[in-house]
Formats: sequence, C-alpha cells, structure tokens
Amino acid sequence: MIIKRTKKKVLLSMVGCMLLIVAAYMPLLAQHNMHDAKPTASGKRVEYDLYIDHLMVNFTGKEKMGMAINGDIPGPVLHFTEGDTAIIRVHNKLKHEETSIHWHGLLLPNEEDGVPYLTTAPIKAGQTHTFRFPLIQTGTYWYHSHTLLQEQSGIYGSIVIHPRGWDESTSMKEQVIMLSDWTDENPHEVLRNLKRGLDYYAIRKKSVQSWSEALAKGYLKDRAKTEWMRMPAMDISDVYYNRFFINGKSENVFVDVKPGDSLRLRIINGSASSYHWVQYAGGKMKIVAADGMPVQPVDVDKILVAIAETYDVEIKIPDDGMAYEFRATAQDISGYASLYIGDGMKMNAPDLPKINYFAMMREMNNMGAMDMSSMKGMKMEGEHKSHDMGKMKMEDMDMKNDSSMKDMPMDTSMMNMKMDTTSMKEMNMDTMNMQDTVMSNMDMSKMSMGDQNEVILNYDMLRAPKPTTLNGKLPMREIELNLTGNMIRYVWSFDNKTLSQSDKIVIRKGENVRMKLVNNTMMRHPLHLHGHFFRFLNAQGDYSPMKHTFDIGPMETVTIEFYANEEKDWFFHCHILYHMMAGMARVVSYENSPANTQLTLNDQKKVFKEDRMLYFWGQTKIATDAVFGYANLVGNKGILGSTYRVSYKNQYEFQPDYQRFLDKRQFLSAYVGADIRNTFQIREKGKLVDRKVGVVGVRYLLPMFVLSELRVDHKGDVRFQLSRSDMPITKRLRLTLVGNTDWEYNIDFDYNIGKRFYIHASYDSDYKYGAGLTVLW
Repeated sequence: MIIKRTKKKVLLSMVGCMLLIVAAYMPLLAQHNMHDAKPTASGKRVEYDLYIDHLMVNFTGKEKMGMAINGDIPGPVLHFTEGDTAIIRVHNKLKHEETSIHWHGLLLPNEEDGVPYLTTAPIKAGQTHTFRFPLIQTGTYWYHSHTLLQEQSGIYGSIVIHPRGWDESTSMKEQVIMLSDWTDENPHEVLRNLKRGLDYYAIRKKSVQSWSEALAKGYLKDRAKTEWMRMPAMDISDVYYNRFFINGKSENVFVDVKPGDSLRLRIINGSASSYHWVQYAGGKMKIVAADGMPVQPVDVDKILVAIAETYDVEIKIPDDGMAYEFRATAQDISGYASLYIGDGMKMNAPDLPKINYFAMMREMNNMGAMDMSSMKGMKMEGEHKSHDMGKMKMEDMDMKNDSSMKDMPMDTSMMNMKMDTTSMKEMNMDTMNMQDTVMSNMDMSKMSMGDQNEVILNYDMLRAPKPTTLNGKLPMREIELNLTGNMIRYVWSFDNKTLSQSDKIVIRKGENVRMKLVNNTMMRHPLHLHGHFFRFLNAQGDYSPMKHTFDIGPMETVTIEFYANEEKDWFFHCHILYHMMAGMARVVSYENSPANTQLTLNDQKKVFKEDRMLYFWGQTKIATDAVFGYANLVGNKGILGSTYRVSYKNQYEFQPDYQRFLDKRQFLSAYVGADIRNTFQIREKGKLVDRKVGVVGVRYLLPMFVLSELRVDHKGDVRFQLSRSDMPITKRLRLTLVGNTDWEYNIDFDYNIGKRFYIHASYDSDYKYGAGLTVLW
C-alpha cells in the first residue's frame, strides 16, 4: 500500500509539473502559432474609450500644440488579462485631421491592426472607430498613431497583458516605463528640415565636425577622407530633441516600494526617433522578457533599447532606503529622463560620456575604405572557418595612435555591434576585405572604457526558454532586402526603392518565410513586422528568441524567420518615424487572400503615396549688393527650382530648371531650364543683348561634395561649373565657393546666429563685395 501510494503521489506530481509547464508556455505557443486555427478569447470583455484631440502643452517654457489621448501624453495604460476580449472605441476629436491607432506587437485579425488605408479604415475627424479583438498573448506592448507624424506629437500609450490567474496582491510589483522624445517643432517641419539638410540640429547637439576643429584636434586627414568618400558628417541620431520623457515627464518618482522589494519594470521605447540607454543605479537589471516574450533571465548593467522594442526587467531595491535612479539616456547623449525608485536620498546613475565623433570617424576610416554615401553593402560568401569576429576584444584594436579614444564611449552606434552569427557561415575570411566591415564585426557588449565588468545587452544574450525552430517539412521562402538610403537628400528605402516605388512582398499562407536584411547604411534601423512574431536568429541557435521588432546596426546583416499563418496585407517598416515617412517601408502580402471589408483597392493605394510628398523651401540673402537666393520644390527623384538675384540698380538674374536624379546614389542628375538676365549680357552681331537662353545639362557630385555641372544653351554656348556649398569651417561658419568657365566666381561666408538666420559676407566677380543677413525659409 505504501508503494502504491508513493507511485500515485509521484504520478500526480508529474502530471502537476506537466500542467505547470504547459501553462507557463501557453503564451509562447499562442504567439509562435504553428497552425492555422484562429484562437478565440474566453475571458471577459474589457472596454476602453480613447479620445484623441489637440492639447496645448508646456514642457520647455514655451506653449506648443501637441496631441493627446484622454487629455494626456502619453495616453492611458490599457490593462488586460490573457483571454479577454478588448473593445476599444477610438474617438477622433480633431477638427480637420484623420487619425488611427496601431496595436504594436499584438496578434489580432488583420483589419484590427490599425494601419490606415492598408488594414483599417482611417478614423475621420469627428468619427469613432471600434476595435474588437481577443487577447491571445501576454506581455508588454504599446499603441500609437500610424497616421503621418502624429505619433511624434503625443499619440501613443502602453499595453499590459497579464497571464490567466494573475493576482496583483500576490505578484511582484510592477511599473510601466514609457520612453519618448519631445520636440517643440511641428513634426512636419522636422522632416522638411531633414530633407533640406539643415545642420542646425547638429549645432544644437554639438555634433558638427568642422574643418577647424579637425585641424586643432589632429583629425584633418580623417575629415578629408570622409568628405572624399562623399559621406556626411558622422551622427547617431537625426533630430535635436528638447526633452526626453519617462511616462511623460523628465523626472519621476516611484515610492510604492520598500527596501528589499523586487520590482518588475515594463520598459517601452515609444520614441519617434531616439534609441535609449537604460541603467539602474541600484544594481543590475534582470531581463525576463523581450517584446513581450519570455526569455531566460540574464543580468545586465545597461540596455540599448531600440525604438518600438519592449523589455521586462526585474530589479532589487537596495536595503539602505535610498531612492535609486532608473535613467534613460538618448543614444546621442543629448539628454535623459529619470525615474527615482524609493523614498530616500537620491542616488544617481552614472553619466554616460559624451561622444567623440572624430574618434568614431577615425576608427571607421581606419577599417573602411568604401564609398559610404553610395551605401553599397558587402557581399560575403563562402564559409566562416576560424575567425571569431563576434568576439573581437578591445585589446585587439590598435588605439595607440589615437589618444582621444579614452574619451570615446564604446557603446555608440558605431560600437556595440556584432556580426549576425547566423550569417557567419557565409563569410569567406580568406577573400573578405576587412576594410568593408567598418567595425560591424565588433561585439562591444561587455566592453567599457570604465568598469571592465559592466555587462551590456546584445541580442546574442537573448535565449528563448524552449526551442523556437520552425517545422522543417514546410517549404521555405527566402527573401533578401537591402536597407538603403541617401543621407544627403534624406531618402530611405529598401533595395533603393521607397515604398511608393516598390511592389508588395508576396508570401503564401502555410509556408515558412526567411528574411535576410542587409543594412547598407551607416545608421541603425529598428525594423517592425506587423501581425507576426519571428525568430531572430542569433547565437542561441534552436533557442533563438521570438521578437516583433529588432535593431539592425550599420553594415550589419540579420536573419529572421516565421511561419506564415495569416492573410491579407501587413506593414513592414523602419520604426524611426522620419525614415518610414521618407520611404523605408514595404507591404508583406499573402496571396489569394479575401478582400479587405473596410477598404477598397483604391483606398489601399493611398498608403503608397506618403513618401511622395513634396517639400518647398528656399533661402534669401539680403545684402548690400543685391537680394539673392533660391527656391526649390523637392521630391524623391527630382527638384524644381530657381536661383535668383536682383540688384538695387534694377538688374536681375533668374536661372530656373528642373533636375531629375538618374542613379541609385543620386549623385548624377540631368536638368532642363533657362538662363534669364538683363545684366552681364552676351554679345550678338557686335552688340550686347540680354541673355535669355534655354539650357540643358548634367550635374554630378564629385568627392569632397564638389558639384560639377556641364550645360549647353540653345545657341550652342557651353559652360562648365564647379561649386561647393556649406563647407563647415567652424561649428557655425559655412563657406560656399562657385566658379565657371564664363569667368564668374563667388566666395560666400555665412555665420549661424539662429535656427534660420546667418550673418552673410561675400565677394562676387560681377557684384563685388556684399554683406547682410541670410534667411532660410
């Protein structure tokens, strides 16, 4: 009897353990769904009303117009339990604008996904749209507008989905950490400034790499090499932000803890274009989930949270009763936000060192001899055999010639990189040009110029709690996408095609899909696939983590794969808001899908037009010799514009033209236009007559950003011209030089005194000396 009872207890214990294991991994099974059945919710109905409207805010001492959900930025935290049915009514209170809400990371029916004109009808001004979907997963997620640039203005919030049976009273305390960035500028103006190459953001962030500073610090050769490659000055982020927030504030306090408590932080990067370094002054952070999915716990000191990613971490409150800072620092070290956890004396997290952009430039130049601005990616073939580039250590780097490297943070965008371990087998180390890697093979995850024991998260540390391998019996569709762009003109794309120029990526339900992403740009990109979780292939092999958003570093290659069990169209895009709006997006489409019931085919064409927006800008110099400048209407492929000059002696010059870019790099363009002037005339039959000629020509951007131009007018006269614009002599002083075969030349200096104002001085071969004010508009 004793033996039988013992066997019975053992059997019951085994059954109980199996049930616990199944319960623990139900969220993973739901989100890594390998079958076609559509899950349904069995829990309660949870209803929310979200009201979207304009809101006057004052975050910087100036009142500015933002957008809010339920009168606040960010919007409310939406709490659910796995199995609930969400019923969310979104009320558009905007007077003249459409809006939308996308449920980032949630697995839901296609027409509930919230991308206007692609999956879901836009919410017109004054209308209400009701979303209804089951919650079949658990974890930390968020929501945001997918209409134009509204997310930057404040339309975002967080989502928490607890597992079935979760009890707040017996569970670890939690706190949502919503990271975001704020600009006092209108977001549309931000994008226009990026398109025109306005360098005021670099001036504000102190990231200008001027020629005089390069000379003074011993980097003149590096600066020249960079410009010879036609590569813009190094930068980590595009936009200058006035504030960075945690839960809508630059500084917060969370006091609902006691010494010795454990606290779960649900970290969400809801920024429009800012990566964040997160640190906790009270000790290490234990990562327990990424993008809502459980991972095997790993202790780290610092995490670079890409835009749109989420991490769940557990922290321990020290026993000394102090208030320890959780800090989120913008990756370009231009600002940070804080949450002090506890009710005692404030204990700050360590400051991150300022970025030495010249040192970054030197290391990049030492390891790279490629034309960065052409953004050609390296193609690696063969088999990796003996070199473990993913484990390159600091002592392997030659820094003896650069004393300033001690000031360089080893966790900048050009550092903290790793080569995708899944693609290492494709590298032929015997034939590979080491210069082409441009530091992408360096894993800085455990390096610090300060604390050598500091642990910094990299993706190879993320390990799923159980195997995530796909069904090998299913067919595999291979897709390769190259991330491309033109930083000079701020056009971002896949395979050199913006969304408006691209075709859909067609896949078939029931197959496996493997996507290889090759980043041929010198910027990081956080990529997000709507409606799916995918295996992010890393060093963990069969245990590669499941994610919905991932970071891909400069010149890096990443492979993801997923089981295609959906239908209709899903968005895939860079989650830097301004990159997406500049064209870096695609539509993943299931073939033979039923029609969308909310949108017509003509409606869906509208989503492909966003990056086709035209931008108008110009410049006027009000000087003692004349009023002159230019005006341009700019698109992705062409520019319609004119230069002009009007003197105080009723002399005028106008040179309108339309130029069309011809090559992928947009260095080469052809143009047609006119040269109209009543001064500095041409001679015909022994007499001076006004010049009014039609012209055609070509322009090509040479090394050192010298623009060459060859034109011929309808009378057969040929002119060749060279020019260099906006050369940064100091952080604020710019030099422009122009000369042509008509023996016309100009030397122009502009000194920045404000966002759109410069003091101007020049000498012109025709107009002689002049000085005044330059105004950008």
